[in-house]
Amino acid sequence: MLTFRLHMEFTPQTSDQAAAVLRTLVGPVRSESGCSATRLLKDTEDGCMLTWVEEWRDVEDFERHLQGGAFRRILAVIELAAAPPTVEIDDVSSRRGFELVEEILGLTPAEGTECETG
Repeated sequence: MLTFRLHMEFTPQTSDQAAAVLRTLVGPVRSESGCSATRLLKDTEDGCMLTWVEEWRDVEDFERHLQGGAFRRILAVIELAAAPPTVEIDDVSSRRGFELVEEILGLTPAEGTECETG
């Protein structure tokens, strides 16, 4: 699995425009072969900070995405940014869930995940 994160800072004048363009890309990118998730996040403390996140099944699917039209539109949004973006690409060989927390804390699955009813 590969995760691509793009952190971008905009001015108050360009933040809404950038967010609007990126929102139109969430569905199309998510529907690309090999994409398991796409998110647009807005910083709650600084509304001019946006983070674009994509999760890909493998590197090949991500590389194919980089050559497509949706990624060209993302690059155009970067041009609106007030500063160079921060890019993070994580190539993850495995993903673990709450079972890791249970393992570390020594909980059985029932102790860590079931809700008690009164």
